[in-house]
This record gives sequence, C-alpha cells and structure tokens, in this order.
Amino acid sequence: MKNKIKIGYLIGSSEIGGTEKMILTISKYIDKNIFDFVFFCIKGNGKFTEKLKKENCKLYVLNLKKDPFSFIKLFIYIKKEKIEILQSFLFVANIIGRIYGKILKIKLIISSQRSTDPWRKWYHWVIERITKNLVDIYISNSYAAKDILIKKAKIPRKKIKVIHNGIEIIENIEKLKKDYIAIGTIGNLRKAKGYFNLIKTAKIVIEKFKNVKFYIIGEGELKGEILKRIKEEKVEEFFILTGYVEDVSQYLKIFDIFVLPSLWEGCPVSLLESMSYGIASIATDVGDVSYIIENGKSGFIVEKNDYIKMAEKIIYLIENEEERKKLGEEARERIKKYFSFEEMIKKYASIYLDVEK
Repeated sequence: MKNKIKIGYLIGSSEIGGTEKMILTISKYIDKNIFDFVFFCIKGNGKFTEKLKKENCKLYVLNLKKDPFSFIKLFIYIKKEKIEILQSFLFVANIIGRIYGKILKIKLIISSQRSTDPWRKWYHWVIERITKNLVDIYISNSYAAKDILIKKAKIPRKKIKVIHNGIEIIENIEKLKKDYIAIGTIGNLRKAKGYFNLIKTAKIVIEKFKNVKFYIIGEGELKGEILKRIKEEKVEEFFILTGYVEDVSQYLKIFDIFVLPSLWEGCPVSLLESMSYGIASIATDVGDVSYIIENGKSGFIVEKNDYIKMAEKIIYLIENEEERKKLGEEARERIKKYFSFEEMIKKYASIYLDVEK
C-alpha cells in the first residue's frame, strides 16, 4: 500500500476563530486514505487544542512565549514526524515554519495569509521579505490579502494561490420563532472586529425600535472594554454577550440580521456561516467581502467605520421583512455555489498532491 502524504500544520494560536475552523474542516473532510495530519500548536493550550484532542488528532502543544526550550522541542518533533508538507498559519508560525522547513529539507513549505494584517509594523514586513525565498507557496484566503503580500512583501504574484474559505451547507434549517428582531455577529472580541462601532450602530437602531436584541458571540481580550462601552451608552438591556460558543448554529437559527462591522478581514468565516443560514447580512467593505456579497442582491456592504450607514441598513431590513427574506435566500444560494467546503478542500488537496510530482 502506498504511504500517505504526511502534512504538518504549524499553528500560532490556541483559541478558535475563522482560521482554526478552516483547519478543522480541512483535516476532517480531506481524504484520509491519501493524507495524514500532525498538528503543532505553539501558543499553549486553549479551546482549539482541546477540540483537536477530542477529535483524536496527533498533536504537539508547546508554548514558545513561556518556554524558550520549546523552540528546540518543536524542531525535534517536526524532524521526528518526517513531515513531507509543512503548512504554517499566522505570522510567528509562518516565520518559524519556513526556517525549520528549509533546514529539515521538507519537500513543500507553505505559508498561509489569513488577513490583510494592518497591525503589522515595518519590521514585520522586513522579516517577511528576508524569509520569503524559503517558502514554496503562499496560500491566501482572499485576494485582498494576496495584494498586501505583493505590495508590502514584494512576493511574486505567481507564488501566491488564493483559496477562499468554504463551509458545510446545512440542509433543512428550522428558524426559531421569537417576539423580537435578533441582530447578531460572531467573532473573537478583538480590535479587528469593530465592536465599538457596532455599539454606536445599535444605539441608533434602538432609538427607533425597542423590540430588538444585539448578540455578540465570542470571547477575547476586549470583553471588559466592550461591556463598559455598552453600559456607558445605556444599552445593556438590548445586548447579549454569550462568550465562546462551540456550536453557533443555535444562534444562527434565531438571527434575523447578521452584521460584520470589521475593520479588517481576509475571507470572514462568520459571514459565510450567516449567509449559508439564509440570514440577511450587512458587512463592512474589508478583505474579500465584496467577492462574498453582491451588494444589494445577497446582502449589503457599507464602508468601514460607517456605523451610521450600517444602522440605516439594519433599520431598512427591520422595516422590510420581504426584502430581508429575499436577501437571505440569495445569500444562501451564493454560498452554496461559490463557497462550499468541498471546493475549498479540492483546491487544498490539489496543492498537497504536487509534492509527489
């Protein structure tokens, strides 16, 4: 029997966000008769590593920040596993992965670009440029992130492959009834997600409608500041912060409107999920949102930071139920056609199989 292709995933996070959801989807559904996965998580234990353990994945958990010797351990573990393809995710893991991969003469070294990363300082881009020749292929989840790599890191266009995120389409969705309008968003509580703008948006909506509730699904370092801002705006009774939720479907079944107020993104998984549930969605024009939503047909797009326009769109959808349903139906069909997990996995498998050529 032919040996399986062994793939190492080097991951610079321990919690679950869009990137981690896609990693779990790929490793779950890709052909196990051809591929075998080993996970190397370098930021300690968290909900993501716990999920991998539940799935009985082969996993090494290290904490490079707290234990300097983990750098040596990681090198030893990757060498021991005889990895043929090493794919890394997030900046620190990308740099380490390409250096270790080249030293260990791994056949295919892949770096992943998951967002446009406006947080990066000048020295991050210098490091990216210095090490870019150690990478065989960059995989970006968006055209926007690809363009940033070309512009800031001077990476040749032909070296970057774009594979949009894809999700599993749930059939026969039963929406749950309630006596209010549910407006929701999903994402880790961090700066990129634009939650402070959402609070400003909500205040405008609440001035016109009192039968609304705003849901924020996620956990993160900004939780305390978000709660403080909600209290300052005197809208506590209209907000529900759920914390981390492993299965978001229970909330997607009650959302009437989904909002993505992000300041930056790549290919936002939460937007794909909401649209796949037939939810009318409003998103800021960041990352590849304009590729996901056909503005006015399968959702609405507003400019980044324009919390007033977002409020106007929410109010319009509250007042126009038929239009809300129509947008949701179009959104679901668009996700089925262009952002299925089957298509995503097929594209990843095609790249991985190149290692044998």
